[in-house]
Amino acid sequence: MRRVAVQAGIGWRHALCAVAVAVLLTAPAAADETAPASEREATILNRSPQPINEIYVSPQSADQWGTDWLGERTLAPGGFRRLHLGRTRECVFDVKIIYRDASREERRGVDLCRTHQLTFDASAATAAPGIGVAHSITLMNRSVRPIQQVFISPAEANQWGEDRIDQGSISVADRRAVSWQGGCNVDLRVVFDNRAAEERRGVDLCAISHLAIEPGWTTADTLPGSKVGTPP
Repeated sequence: MRRVAVQAGIGWRHALCAVAVAVLLTAPAAADETAPASEREATILNRSPQPINEIYVSPQSADQWGTDWLGERTLAPGGFRRLHLGRTRECVFDVKIIYRDASREERRGVDLCRTHQLTFDASAATAAPGIGVAHSITLMNRSVRPIQQVFISPAEANQWGEDRIDQGSISVADRRAVSWQGGCNVDLRVVFDNRAAEERRGVDLCAISHLAIEPGWTTADTLPGSKVGTPP
């Protein structure tokens, strides 16, 4: 009986050791302060039906997403983008991508020491807050030139999208209602007949229904920090 008890004890010890080894093998690799820094990279594959407008990659230990890795470019469906993240001891990263319609998809706790390729297909994408809500705003042209184009986009997007007045223009002293399907907080850009443009950031479409376009805004063909994708 004593020998059986001893053997049973040894068996339990072996089982516990096996569990401990399994946990160590499956746990994400943390940053090793004693290990030398190595180059980290990630390859993002877009298998969704729409372009990716923004890509963010940051260490899991960081509290901010940092800079958009695409900048003014987009990642088309079927394309890929290789990101060189630099030398670091960090292994575990969080990744966020934002699609053209402002929906976003995230991967948390990605171990880039073991895998470098991530595929996004929009299957886990979540809609931007307020998306799908219909809004209407009336623009009053109190400037000295006709308005030929109006663009509205989410405040977090980096492209302007389509012209909201497909035909005609808003004459001086005239007004026009334009529609928007999406969230409340948007950026607005108007383009005049001489191709000069004015922008208003952070317009709350849930709080206002009329907006006057008056002289005094900074006008330029290209504003510093402007979004991209404005048609000529």
